[in-house]
Amino acid sequence: MTRLRVPPLSALVAFQTVARCGSISAAAQILGLTQSGVSRQIARLEDHVGAVLFERTTSGVMLNALGQEYALQVGQAMDALSVLSEGMPGTHDSHRVVLACSQGVADLWVMPRLAALHHELPWLELKLRVDENISQLRPDEYDLALYHRPGRVADFVMHPLGAEEMVPVTAPGQPLLAEMETPLLLTMEETFKEWTDWGNWLFSAGVTLPEATMRWKMGSYRLAIEAAVQGTGVAMGWTWLVQDLIDAGHLVQAHPYRLMGQGRYYLIRPTQRHLRAPAKKLFDWLVASNRHGITK
Repeated sequence: MTRLRVPPLSALVAFQTVARCGSISAAAQILGLTQSGVSRQIARLEDHVGAVLFERTTSGVMLNALGQEYALQVGQAMDALSVLSEGMPGTHDSHRVVLACSQGVADLWVMPRLAALHHELPWLELKLRVDENISQLRPDEYDLALYHRPGRVADFVMHPLGAEEMVPVTAPGQPLLAEMETPLLLTMEETFKEWTDWGNWLFSAGVTLPEATMRWKMGSYRLAIEAAVQGTGVAMGWTWLVQDLIDAGHLVQAHPYRLMGQGRYYLIRPTQRHLRAPAKKLFDWLVASNRHGITK
């Protein structure tokens, strides 16, 4: 009998993580290994393949042509392993769908729809994977994803759900931004910069704030919006996420100017991953529930 030459699974995981991060040190942090440990796993895999898979760059490493082809094959193989039990009697994974999204999308878009989702798809076993950066996820780690992206990305099917439209929001009854002598802006830490584009909005709107303006840094986008709902300051509202709160009268525009960014919010699935029937039904339901979205 011919012995199968199966590459070590640990080496494959290290390979995918380094390919995704473009950095051995970043991959080591994610995997909880030392840099030398990750390097040994890559060397082990390259020895198994019989070829070099990465090229070194000034900022890290990147897949060479052979590595890119091998990464595609590994992704397909990992996907096949993850769905082996689908349809087998006595298993529950056949109805399980992993939906990845950022924290802000989870809090303000997904959460309000969970009750309706459970009512419409009562058989669904949903696993919500909350991660701020989709590039840190392997394609085999999720079925669908909801993320803001500056543009379309190769190897993904990307269905646009919402425009990147921004407007300051506050609670009803509060003064407009231009009428505030000491505005309190609800902002985010630098790691959440894409969620609070106050600088770009102020420049585009031609608004100059008073010197007495205060800025509170919040730990999550949800906290910034909740503070605004309570009448504590002004948050930057991404209309796709907060339009339901505006329609319900919990928030109002603090300024009439709306800034349209270049990015969009997308419902995403990796092309390397087989779209199972439960994931397809969830995909269709998410698109149908997109009340304030775009269609192309």
